[in-house]
Amino acid sequence: MSYKWKIVLVAISGTFMMMIDATIVNIALPHILAVFNDNISRGQFVTSAYLMATAISAPAASYLGSKFGMKRVYLASQLTFLAGSVLCGLAWSTNSLIFFRIIQGLAGGLLMPLAMTLIFTNVPKEERGTAMGMLGIPMILAPTIGTTLGGYLVEFADWRMCFYVNVPIVVIAFFVGLAWIIDTPKKANLPLDWKGYILAAVGFGTILYGLSYVPSWGWSDTRIIVLFTVGIVSMVSWVFVELREKVPILDIKVFKYRGYSLGTFLNFIITMGLFSSMFMMPLFLQNIRGMGAFESGLLLIPQAMGAVVGTIVGGRFYDKIGPRPPVMLGLLITGLATLQLGRIDTTTADSTLRWILAFRGVGMGFAMMPVTTFALAEVPMYLTSQASSINNVARSVFSSLGTAIFASMLTSFQKDNLATMMQTVGQNSITAVQTLAGIQVGLQKTGMSVDAAHQTALTLLYQLTTVRSYVAAFDTAFLIGGVVILAAIIPAFFLYDNASKKAQAANGGTPAEKPHVEIG
Repeated sequence: MSYKWKIVLVAISGTFMMMIDATIVNIALPHILAVFNDNISRGQFVTSAYLMATAISAPAASYLGSKFGMKRVYLASQLTFLAGSVLCGLAWSTNSLIFFRIIQGLAGGLLMPLAMTLIFTNVPKEERGTAMGMLGIPMILAPTIGTTLGGYLVEFADWRMCFYVNVPIVVIAFFVGLAWIIDTPKKANLPLDWKGYILAAVGFGTILYGLSYVPSWGWSDTRIIVLFTVGIVSMVSWVFVELREKVPILDIKVFKYRGYSLGTFLNFIITMGLFSSMFMMPLFLQNIRGMGAFESGLLLIPQAMGAVVGTIVGGRFYDKIGPRPPVMLGLLITGLATLQLGRIDTTTADSTLRWILAFRGVGMGFAMMPVTTFALAEVPMYLTSQASSINNVARSVFSSLGTAIFASMLTSFQKDNLATMMQTVGQNSITAVQTLAGIQVGLQKTGMSVDAAHQTALTLLYQLTTVRSYVAAFDTAFLIGGVVILAAIIPAFFLYDNASKKAQAANGGTPAEKPHVEIG
């Protein structure tokens, strides 16, 4: 096996469990809180603390890789993530679990930008689409595998296994990296941009923390406003500091490359549409259809399988014909499939859902990684590590923002729908009276008294109306998600073949000619 494909396997194995871990923990969290006898607000911090930790460490990935060598930092991150997983499994309280999740997050925040940098500095330009498509497989599979595996472990094993399951895969990833990665040159005297790092960590961290609590606290909550204010002020200050710094922790000059800016903007729209819908589907299956986590995860498998196919084929298309065709086709397929989800209800057949989700997965695979590959390919090779760090933190912010917005929309739509429906379910509604009478007669046949049957029928009618209001809210949110995804086709039209002579000249040749280019 050639060195470039060894690096791809190292990158995939190194990020696989990190991507799945977040979903597994979200599934197991209610059970963990019950074991520790803690409330949901404390439990939510288990998730938000991890997000904050990834935002704190990700900006330092480029600096650490340049100063200490890519191999050393990558392997140290694997060991730290491994230690954090074991400690999480040994946690004796919510506080200890939060602390150990922070350790996991600090390591996880480094792994993805380092993995992307390894690929871009070792895989030839003409094969990067395929390589990045393969790296995207864990990202695509994570929500489905995490939901299914987490549901199975919680229902049939022990919640601590949700963390111990990381151990064998991470151990393999560590030894594969130890054997195969050829280290990059080190810059021992590279200075650390402390001001830029602190501002970036505070800015990204507080924004992600605030977004994680928006569904619970609301956009107008004082705490959310304070967090967003601190985050925005920190980010603006960070920009001014980095523009003046000789050796910035994150060089925002990457945005002067038109392709990188275009790719980031596209990632914003795509992530908002894709991840918000990925967030809503498990909620619909579990809260409306009454499925367990394991059962809903099984129903989502066709989407994951379709996404794997789409990611691999889309990567090949990228290498052959450039980013525009696969991205536009992927957005079209995904958008149309998401619009179809806007028509589902409690009676929709599972087979219908599987077909819709499978097509949606294929479209997701076509659209996601080619955009990231295009953006990173537009910057000079020495800025790849910087660009990948910014890309990963930005994607976390985009997905959290999309989740917060769509969660808020679901709540708002449901309340409005319920209020409207309750107005129609009154004494003057012939349909409501007939439905109520039918339920009451059926209950009386079971032996209930007239009064008891009437009260029970009213309760059931209210519950039925509530379910209908939720279904309508999900349908509207899916329709909006589909429109957002289809709208991304417009900026995707401006993608171009990123084999620009200017970028290639700045790279100093392709990776095939210079397989171990110094980063930093």
